Order: sequence, then structure tokens, then C-alpha cells
Amino acid sequence: MNSLFQDIRYGLRTLLKNPSFTVVAVLALTLGIGANATVITLANSILFKNLPFADSERILYISGVNRSNSQNILNISLSDYRDFAAQTRSFQSLGAFSYGTASLADGGGFPIEYRDAKITANGFSVIGQKPIIGRDFLPQDAQFGAPPVAILGYGIWETRYAKDPAVIGKVIHLNDVSTTVIGVMPRGFSFPDENGLWLPLVVTPDLERRQSHPLRLFGRLAPGANLKTANVEMDGIARRLEAANPDTNKDRAVVVQTFNDAQFRGQIRVVFLALLGAVGFVLLIACANVANLLLARAVSRSREISVRVALGASRWRIVRQLLIESLMLSAAGGIIGTALAFCGVRIFDRAVTPNGKPAFLIFAMDYQVLAYIAVLALGTGILFGLAPALRLSNLDINSTLKDGTRGSGSGRHSRYLSAALVVSEMALAVVLLSGAGLMIRSFLNVASKPIGVDSNNVLTAQINLRGAKYKSTDSQLAFFQQLQTRLQALPGVEYAALTSRLPAGGSVTYNYELEGSPAADARTRPEVEAIVVTPDYFPVMKLFPVQGRSFTSQDGISGVPVVIVNRSFAEKFFARQDPLGKRLHVVKRHFDATGAAVDEIQPWLTIVGVVPDVIQERIEDPAVPLLYFPLRQEPQSGFCVALRTSVPPGTLANSLRREVQLADENLPVNQPETMANLLLQRSWPWRVFGSMFAIFAVIALILASVGLYGVIGHSVSQRTQEIGVRVALGASSGRILRLVFVQGMRQLAIGMAIGLAAAFAVTRVVNGLLVGVSSTDPTTFVIVAVVLLAAGILGCLIPARRAVRVDPVIALRHD
Repeated sequence: MNSLFQDIRYGLRTLLKNPSFTVVAVLALTLGIGANATVITLANSILFKNLPFADSERILYISGVNRSNSQNILNISLSDYRDFAAQTRSFQSLGAFSYGTASLADGGGFPIEYRDAKITANGFSVIGQKPIIGRDFLPQDAQFGAPPVAILGYGIWETRYAKDPAVIGKVIHLNDVSTTVIGVMPRGFSFPDENGLWLPLVVTPDLERRQSHPLRLFGRLAPGANLKTANVEMDGIARRLEAANPDTNKDRAVVVQTFNDAQFRGQIRVVFLALLGAVGFVLLIACANVANLLLARAVSRSREISVRVALGASRWRIVRQLLIESLMLSAAGGIIGTALAFCGVRIFDRAVTPNGKPAFLIFAMDYQVLAYIAVLALGTGILFGLAPALRLSNLDINSTLKDGTRGSGSGRHSRYLSAALVVSEMALAVVLLSGAGLMIRSFLNVASKPIGVDSNNVLTAQINLRGAKYKSTDSQLAFFQQLQTRLQALPGVEYAALTSRLPAGGSVTYNYELEGSPAADARTRPEVEAIVVTPDYFPVMKLFPVQGRSFTSQDGISGVPVVIVNRSFAEKFFARQDPLGKRLHVVKRHFDATGAAVDEIQPWLTIVGVVPDVIQERIEDPAVPLLYFPLRQEPQSGFCVALRTSVPPGTLANSLRREVQLADENLPVNQPETMANLLLQRSWPWRVFGSMFAIFAVIALILASVGLYGVIGHSVSQRTQEIGVRVALGASSGRILRLVFVQGMRQLAIGMAIGLAAAFAVTRVVNGLLVGVSSTDPTTFVIVAVVLLAAGILGCLIPARRAVRVDPVIALRHD
């Protein structure tokens, strides 16, 4: 231990004696470790961390899946749930839930719509959670006809009721139904998703039918059971249910998953895996950089090490001393990098929270993350310190001591390893810059992509009609007419419209048939997207017909049913014909009392207009064929309000709420937002993740350039005498520049060639995340090559200029 402490003290003195070297090395490691610590903290919360309550790793989700094509079905019937609960041995208990929304009104402020979860009476006991005040659900609460009850989330209790314990027993209106509050859940609790309140899963006659599949399941693993055994057992039960109920359970399997696997699938996993790969490259570049610095420093220390060996120091003692110095560097980089990561996580959290981050998703450094960072710092220190340590511990002390203080022999031995490290840095930088370039171009494509409407000066909101008084289409249409008249009269409103979906907000899919086309059965009938709008929707969005007309106030009341199509639909089906006057009908599917699907063919619709294309689905997707139905022809219980204003639209949000309240005091207005902000929120993944890739790419570029500069600069300092001799013998400045540049450009060219080949393969991983650009886009790779070449030239230029200015007299005296 005494000798170990001596090595630590000596290493600290050595590092303090070389502050420039120490600062550069620690800075490189700080960037590499800090980037990794940031991303692993985020990835841990999304990909690995379980639910935020005790023993949550034993709570698993059970989802339905189609056995024939492996597509998620997600929902399971109540009868199947009961059979799974009765037959399983892998789970101590099973619960079930379904999602929904509930409008809360109590006379204490504007009504608000919350996301609810209808959960079985045993649901909270399955996960081991209890209300902090009040009681849990009882089996009798789930009986059909039982008095309605609800459990509130802590957020509602805090913001709406000021944490008043007297809320227990209070009667509130949920979806216009008088409901008694029986409990409040703990702060931060949110299960099974982003829920504001919970209702009992009432067993209705419709729910009893095996054909009805509204539920998702969860359960607590039994002692001794694990994810694999639970999957095998539940699959066996599903097969038995399929054999016993072929009509309702054909091809229905189940899959048991962890919470993270069930919640975060598809692209979000690919994004974070790509980020983990990106920061891994950053760390490798940082390690190669520091290893090169240590190799360069090793040349000047070769005489010191040789003297220590000559005095009896063992090879292990030399290696230990050098590794301790490396570990001290990595420890400093790890500590500062952790602080940097803490700031990075806070910035990321602030960036995504306004865009709807779930409450259960907490980005924080837990003990697992801190342990990972500690192991990362330790491994990094060994990784970049081992090669220089082994090189110095294996010196030929006779030749080194004969070389005097120049260390030329050691420099010659280290040159090839140093060049290999630079080539590796360049190759890694090319791969990282290529992936980042593709992500940045995707973000720019999304940001600049025209959506097809004018989103400026448009205020939007969503309203859902609930309760017995809105069950008939007549009552819905009467409310729409009254509300639209009120909104149109607001000062500053130019047009007021209603629509089933806003641009980039999705649509409804219908089967359809064109008049005159061959008859098709239910399985081969084509599909088309559609939305429902009022006549003023088109002037609100500045979406003017290119053929025919818009809707009028009479469409849908009487006469011939009509439809407006977009340009994509007209070009696809009527490329050489006039679409106006052509007819089509849609097919609606519903389920009868036995649960069997019934297709209902609707009346023929006459095309009266063609409008420009609008991005109606995801903002990153292209426009698709789309139908527009008049609202009076297709009444809706849920709709979006869109107001075109002559004043800043955000200033009318409270006016919009008041007008809805005057029409119905229990009706909430959801998400009043300007359309410009709404579209900006929908593009946030490309903004946030594109920025992160860009930051990591810039770090990698700086580290790679500094690494090349360090190697070339060290090479010039080691070849000072040689350069002085060349100058004394008449070598021109151009030849000296070429001498230095050839060395640097050779390493850069090899690294770029290897990196471009690797990038063509690696970037395919993010292909599903790209918008408007291919994973092998030549423009991106050319830009990356040019940027890296420019950085490489800059890295060689400073040492080259120093070489040109070498004074032969001083150089020949160089020691």
C-alpha cells in the first residue's frame, strides 16, 4: 500500500508538472464520458428502468398478438382474461385495464378532460400500491349498475383541490355522470400509462362477450417464475383457448413483456440505440486521442523510465505507475463528465417535457447509471493507458540511454501505433459524422416540408361531446351549429370551422368502391383515408379548390350526398378524366349482437371538388389520397375547432373556452393551441435528436482534428533536426510543407476510406428514422468527406507552418 500511495503521489505531481497535457487529456475524456453518461441516463429511463415503484421489475404486461403475422393486437377479451387468471401459475395475480378519457366538471373552474384508466378491482393490489387517502376499489364497485366512483391522481388533487382531504366523498361530474371520489393516489404515481384518474372496470353485458376485446393485461410474477417461463405458459393457455373458441380466438396469441418493452417500441428504441452507438464512437475517439497524447509524451519520458528500470524497478511497477496516471486522468474526466451529463439530462428533460413527456418517465442518474459511469471511467483509463504503458515498460534501456534525451528510439517504435490510432479516429469520425448528417438532413426536411395549409394565425382545440344529451346525431349537429355561430361572432375571428382531424393529426380509414370498378369482396376492397369538415374549413386552412367547389351549408342536409377529394386521389384514379361528377361509396363496418362483423355499404357519393394535397397523417409522411365529407353528412361526437384570426391566435384561447362554457358548462376544451405550435410540437423528435447527433458529431470532429494536429505536431518536433538538415541542404518551403502534409493526408485518406465503407453499412440502422433522404445518400457522404478533409488540412497546417520556419542553425543544435 505504501508503494501504491507513492505511485499516486508521483503521478499527481507528474500531471501537475504538465498542465497543458493534463488539461487537453481531461477535456477530451470529459467530452467522451460526459456524452456517454448523458445518453445512458436517458436510455436507462426509456429502455431499461422499470415502473417508479417498489418491486416493479416483477410487474409484466401481457399483450395480444396475431400468430399468423406477428402484428400487435394489444387488446384481450374479458373472458380470456378470466381464463388466463384462472389457469396461470407463473403469475401470482393478473389485472386488466382499458384506456379512455373523462371530462371532469365540478363547478370550480373550467372543465378539463383527463386520460383515465378503467382498471379491475384487484389492479392496485397486483402492483402493490394503495391510495394515500381514501380507499381502493372494491369488487362491488365493478358490478353493473353500481354507484360510479373514481380515484384521483395526485396532480388533480393538488392543482384542482389544493390537496384538501375533504375531496374524499365529493361528487364530481365525469362525462356528465355524477361520480363519487373515493381515493387519491401518491405523488408521481402513474399506471398503466399517463393517467390522471382511475375508474373501476365495470362489467357490462357488452364486455361479457368474448368477441369484445377492449382489455390489456398485467400481472405480478410468482416466486421462481421469470419472463421466459411466463411467456411459455401464457402461450400454452392461449393455444388452448384458441382450440376451444375457434370463432373468436383464431390466431390469437399473447406475448409477455417488461414495462419498457411494452411502452417503448419501434423507432424510439432505434433512436436511442443509435445514440448509444454515436456516443460510443465519441468515447473511442477520445480514448484514441489521449492514447496518442500519452504516446507522444512517452518519447520524452523514455529516458526517465529507462533510469528507473536500470535502478531495479520491475516491469509491473512501471506499468502500474503509468496506468495509475491514466486512471487519474480518466477519473477526473469521469467526475467532470458526470457533472456535464447532469446538465445535459436537465436540458433534454426541459426540451421534451412540453411535448408530452409521460409523468412516469423520470430522467435521473440512479445508482445503476453512476456505477456504469464509474466502470466506464475505469475501463477508459485502462483502454487508452495500456498500450503506452506496455510500450514504455518494454524499452531497450541500453539504446535509450545511449540516445541521450532525444528519445528517438522510442519515437520510432511509437510512430506506427500513433498513426494507427489517428486512422482509427478518422474512420470513427466519418461514421459518426455520416449518421449525424443524415439525421440533421432529416430534421431540415421535416422543418422545411410544406404541410399544404397556411398554419399562421390559426387557433385550434379539441372538444368531445359526452353524456346522454349528445347521443343522437340531431343533438350533436345542434350543438355544432350553436358553437360555430358563437365562435364566428368573436372579435378577431375571420372564419370558424369544425373538423374531425387537423392536418398531420391522422384520419379515419374506410373501405370504398368506385362506380364502374369490378366488384370486390370484404378482404380485397381497397382502403382510403377520410376526414369530416364544415364548409369554412377550407378558407380557415386557405385550401382552395383546384377544380369544382367547396362544401356549402346545404351539403348533407338534403339532396345528393357529396364528397371532395384531394389531388392525389384524383390523379391516382382519374388521371385522364375529369373527376367531377364521378361517384364512389364507402363501406362502414360494425359488429352485431353476436360480435360478428357486418359491412354496411353507404349511399353513392358524388365528387364535387378537388383540393390540393395536405399532409394528413404523420408530419414526416407524404400526402396520401384523401376524402372530405361534410359534417352534416357524417356527424361526429368528437371534433376539432379551427379559427382563422386577424389577431394573435393565442389571445383568443380563453374566449374560446368561455363560448364553449356558455354552450355547455360541463364541456371541456382540450389543448387550445396555435396550429403553428402544434405542428412544431409534432416535429420535436427530429429537432431534439437531430441536435443531439449534431452536438456529438461536432465533438467527434474537434477531437479527431485535434488528434491529427497532435500527432503531426509531435512528429514535426521529433524531426526538427531532419528538417533543419533538409533546409540547410536547400530544401524549399514547398517541399517541407509537402513533407508534413503527405504524412497527415495519408493517415486522413486511409481513415476516410475505411470510415466511408463502414458508414455505408452502419447508417442503414437508422434508415427507418430518415425523412426525405436515403441511408446511402451520396450528397451527405460527400459533405462529410469535405468537412473532415478541411478539418484535417487545418490540423496539418499549423505544424506545417512551424516546420517551414525552422532555423537550420537552431535545429542542428536541437537536443
